[in-house]
Amino acid sequence: MLFKIISVTLLASAANAAILDLFSDNNCEHKVGERNVWDNTCAEQGELGFSSYRITTGGGFGQVISTYVQNNCAQGGPVSSCKEAYKVGECVNAIINAGSSHAISSYTFCA
Repeated sequence: MLFKIISVTLLASAANAAILDLFSDNNCEHKVGERNVWDNTCAEQGELGFSSYRITTGGGFGQVISTYVQNNCAQGGPVSSCKEAYKVGECVNAIINAGSSHAISSYTFCA
């Protein structure tokens, strides 16, 4: 029984996600939604683009939030921002000349 409790606790502590509020403007005033981004994953937004975001819950140790103009996190595509996942509360501009962002990743590097 003790082994099961320890195993569940270890698994639960290994899963982290940053939570972001998403905004349609570039200064975090017009909220259009929120998104969980699990560590070491890509979260595609589909049609819903965003121009800025604010991290409301930090991600795991060493994680970096990157945003992408395309609706995927493929390396080589336009990256619109990079921010350490622990920087809660800061407004981050996520729009570049190529347009607003449509995907978010949380990795240990800035894409």
